[in-house]
Amino acid sequence: MNLIIAVIQPSKLDDVKDALVKVGIQGLTVTGVKGFGRQKGRPLAFLGLYNMERQPFTVDFVPKVRLEAVVPDEITDTVVDTIVKTAHTGKIGDGKVFVIPVARAVRIRTGETDQAALTPEPEETAVG
Repeated sequence: MNLIIAVIQPSKLDDVKDALVKVGIQGLTVTGVKGFGRQKGRPLAFLGLYNMERQPFTVDFVPKVRLEAVVPDEITDTVVDTIVKTAHTGKIGDGKVFVIPVARAVRIRTGETDQAALTPEPEETAVG
């Protein structure tokens, strides 16, 4: 099992989620985050905002979306490739994908472990 963490552009979230569902992802955690990479924030002079030295203000962190999913080893590459292909715009700030091995997973409700904890039971229904 692997934990896949992807940090992507917020505008790509729906496309990435839909693509992941098509390749068999059955659970996903999404968090709104802020960060920066090579772009080092962005100047806001285009909004007419300047500091006392007439330099454009810089936003140090850019809004992103963080996706997390624990997936079986056999679909890890497919999931990563799907995220990269779907989130790609070709511009700086498209994001990153990280793959981290998971030693153990436990479904709290039933006590199922590892692969069984990742797969929904046939009779499971959505709750509130």
